[in-house]
Amino acid sequence: MNISPLSQDGTLIPHDERKSLPLTLKDTVDSYLSWVELEKGRSKNTVLGYENDVSQFGEYLSEAFSLSDWHQLKPEFIEGWQAELTRKNYSNASAARKMTAIRSFVRFMAHEGIISAQSADNIHGPKLIRKLPNTLSVEDLNTLLKAPDATSAQGLRDRAIMELAYSSGLRVSEICAIRLEDANIDEGVVRVVSGKGSKDRLVPIGRAAIKALNRYVTLGRQAFVKKQTGSFIFLSARGRSISRKTVWHLIKVYAVKAGLDAHKIKPHILRHSFATHLLAGGADLRVIQEMLGHADIATTQIYTKVDASRLMEEHAQFHPRSRLSKRIGKPITMHHAQQGADTPASALTDATVGA
Repeated sequence: MNISPLSQDGTLIPHDERKSLPLTLKDTVDSYLSWVELEKGRSKNTVLGYENDVSQFGEYLSEAFSLSDWHQLKPEFIEGWQAELTRKNYSNASAARKMTAIRSFVRFMAHEGIISAQSADNIHGPKLIRKLPNTLSVEDLNTLLKAPDATSAQGLRDRAIMELAYSSGLRVSEICAIRLEDANIDEGVVRVVSGKGSKDRLVPIGRAAIKALNRYVTLGRQAFVKKQTGSFIFLSARGRSISRKTVWHLIKVYAVKAGLDAHKIKPHILRHSFATHLLAGGADLRVIQEMLGHADIATTQIYTKVDASRLMEEHAQFHPRSRLSKRIGKPITMHHAQQGADTPASALTDATVGA
């Protein structure tokens, strides 16, 4: 099975695959990106995402409307771009994100006097419909985490990455940025310094992740070390910090090896599973918010809906009157929740997976 390292929907397009942005448009885009990074304090990954979205927008306008200067921007051009996103089958979430970037860019140009303020007032993206995050059952997680070859340096590295992602709920970008000095294996904590908004936080590491991380650092990491290697924990074959693309790709590869549906495996599925399983085990939502690094509790509350949906599925499966509905022609679609709500949260992060 040939697996692409990235989904085609909403991911960054490599620079060498892009059509070039006209120089008359590029200078303003560069000024905007500098403003986003320096004045707004956005993270490197956010800036890269905005660069991709605004560049795609500019390339489209150059081709479709022969736009050569941002002064020529008209509302109908922006409407054309929204229609183009629909035509290209971007998901609701991806289209909404792209239009958020365009709205920010247009407002920047209005503030700088490049276009009129009225041009920035009526930009609306699609209403964002928040989907429940995909998660894995504890059984599937065990299978996935055991997929790497425990006798090779790469297998030790990959097992440690996945264990850490599930045990601590870290973003892929945060895992790639962890340095040796950030991880206190003896105390069982890791300091995250590269999350959204550049906010530092301390996150606990479960016992299984501590074991996997310790094995990789002591037995596997040296195999990746080169002359130019710094203190990043997770290294690529070239001795540099492992990239997000590589991590996304390896998770897909191990999903296939574990017999899971690779199309349903997204980069953050281990992070989502971490939060959902903690909540099912009784952990406080505010504590989960802190560990995930969410600025707003509303972002974390999406996991309460996941847990509630599973409770409904359990009811549909096991309650007598719910089972009766099947016999009277009301089929119920469901899948079994793999973990009861009375399981301690510490067991979920420490002992249940990868022990």
